[in-house]
Amino acid sequence: MILSQVMAEQEATDRCAELSRSDPERTTHSWVPREGENGDWSIVKLAVPSPGSKETIASTAEDEQAIKSDPRTSLSQNVGQPYG
Repeated sequence: MILSQVMAEQEATDRCAELSRSDPERTTHSWVPREGENGDWSIVKLAVPSPGSKETIASTAEDEQAIKSDPRTSLSQNVGQPYG
C-alpha cells in the first residue's frame, strides 16, 4: 500500500522512522520511502510476517524429482550461469 502524501526524501525517511516507532501496526508492518517517477517521495506500507510465523511451503514428489534429475552442479543451480 502506498501512502499518497507527496514529500521530500528526508521527510519520507523521517516519517518511516516515526511510524516504525509509534504506529499500532508496527509489529506487523514496515514502512519504506519510495521515489516516484517525477522525483517526489512517498511511503510504502509493507506487511511483514511475524518472527514466530510457522508458515511453510510444501513441496511435492514431482518437485523433488525435478531437483534430483537436474544435471547441473549445485553451484550452477544456485548461482546460475554465465558468470559476469
